[in-house]
Amino acid sequence: MANISPFRAALPDLTDIISFDDFFSSAKRKFPLYVRDGIYERSPNPAFYIYRIKRPHRSHTGIIACAQVEDYINGKIKKHEHTLKAKEEKMLSLFDERQALIKPILLTYPNALLIDAFINRWTVSRRASFSIPFQDEEHLFWQIEEDVAVEHIQSMFANCVEKAYICDGHHRAKTAENLYRLHPIENEGEGLESQQEFGRMLAAYFPISEIEVYNYNRSLLSLKGLSTEEFVRQLSTIFEIEVSAFPVQPARKQHMGLYIEGNWYNLKIKEKLCTKLAAMSLTKRLDVHVLNEYVFKGILGIKDVRAEADIKYIEGPKGTFSLERKVREQKAIAAFNLYPVALEDLIQISDEQGTMPPKSTWIEPRMRNGLIAQVHSEKF
Repeated sequence: MANISPFRAALPDLTDIISFDDFFSSAKRKFPLYVRDGIYERSPNPAFYIYRIKRPHRSHTGIIACAQVEDYINGKIKKHEHTLKAKEEKMLSLFDERQALIKPILLTYPNALLIDAFINRWTVSRRASFSIPFQDEEHLFWQIEEDVAVEHIQSMFANCVEKAYICDGHHRAKTAENLYRLHPIENEGEGLESQQEFGRMLAAYFPISEIEVYNYNRSLLSLKGLSTEEFVRQLSTIFEIEVSAFPVQPARKQHMGLYIEGNWYNLKIKEKLCTKLAAMSLTKRLDVHVLNEYVFKGILGIKDVRAEADIKYIEGPKGTFSLERKVREQKAIAAFNLYPVALEDLIQISDEQGTMPPKSTWIEPRMRNGLIAQVHSEKF
């Protein structure tokens, strides 16, 4: 069962911020400077925060809390990606500079009626404690520090949320684990407050109904010496290919779009390969795995997709126009439009302790740096 706790958040003093977009866009780099300048203040009391992100076409509402690092280690908080050692080391270095976690890990969990009803009642009956406009979004926070309400939230999560799933923030979660192992606490009831913080990690819990999964597309800077004609010919051994007069937006699994030399192509995985894939694990049936294994590796000879400089990633919400523009502006030679991974597939792979290919999904809502932070320094 989910073990969450309130925390004394570090929050920005909004009164002296002239440009919210500039300030929060630079928080990732300048957080220590902002702390030294006294822009961030630490709340006097531990609290939970109902958190709503209002976007142009919809909103997302969840709860920001501290999750237990041991729940992540023990598999109650489930992952679906491997982390990179180099990035882990970089994030530990950033923590040393900040002495804080400045962006929550995005977690999801199956909707629980009690939690949904509580959030709805609280947000309808009370005004937000504060709000932050950023780019085309509005971020609203309801601070909850009353003892009865805090205990009620903890009880609901303990009884209703059996497990949670990382949607975004695998490296932030791994960094929290690494910090926890570097700062063991012999007795949780003793020790400095900053030491005890290492047993917790900043997380935003959004129920499944509040999560949107988009495709994460690819562009290619090179065909590794192949001509367009030869590349398409080799693709025809894997896909049924049709020229399209319109931009291709795949409508189902095992379909994808290709834009190259001013033309769109419908790509449908051939029946023979579909039959082969049906006998494989769910991870290997994902369209993104097919693209990596059979196109990038099989045709182009790319051995390590993660390290390949000629592969770039484009978030799905930017649409087909962004793919066309990359090619037209000669920033790519080809672009692939993929069908989104289903959220239920992500959850199943996580439950099976599987690993999805890197950058398989673009998930909304997006967490932002510096809106709220969990600090570890006694001097704050």
